Amino acid sequence: MWTVPTLANFLGKPPSWVYDNHEKQAIPSFRVGQQLRFWPNEIKVWLEENCREQTA
Repeated sequence: MWTVPTLANFLGKPPSWVYDNHEKQAIPSFRVGQQLRFWPNEIKVWLEENCREQTA
């Protein structure tokens, strides 16, 4: 499982973006105590389903 800093690094975003968007963007997450955690496979599926395709 990934922590907020790990996910932020993977996405190329600051940790504050992860906190601000985990509910708005419905990023799949769960809590361990008060800390957010993310399953890498769920994040990859979420990215495939929610990211816009870039056109050249």
